[in-house]
Amino acid sequence: MDKDAGIMGVEQVEEHEDGSATYQFHMDAHCRGLLAEEGLKLVLYCAAANMDMQLVYDFIEDHIKYEKDELTEYEFGVNDDENTSNDT
Repeated sequence: MDKDAGIMGVEQVEEHEDGSATYQFHMDAHCRGLLAEEGLKLVLYCAAANMDMQLVYDFIEDHIKYEKDELTEYEFGVNDDENTSNDT
């Protein structure tokens, strides 16, 4: 399968009272094929590793939180020890 990206976009977002949301996407056939290929690849890798797919999703969420925390520390100067100059 060709590895060039397909076309995908958000068609509609419906927000619910409980804070969740329902998304509808549009995509071309090429994008649909790529998503199916990557989804199957994830399932097979997890099966080969005897790993629950939720662990993969949890890892990604933790990584996002970690990256966000790192950016916040840098932006707001919480971790300025690394950026201070030593005038001695």
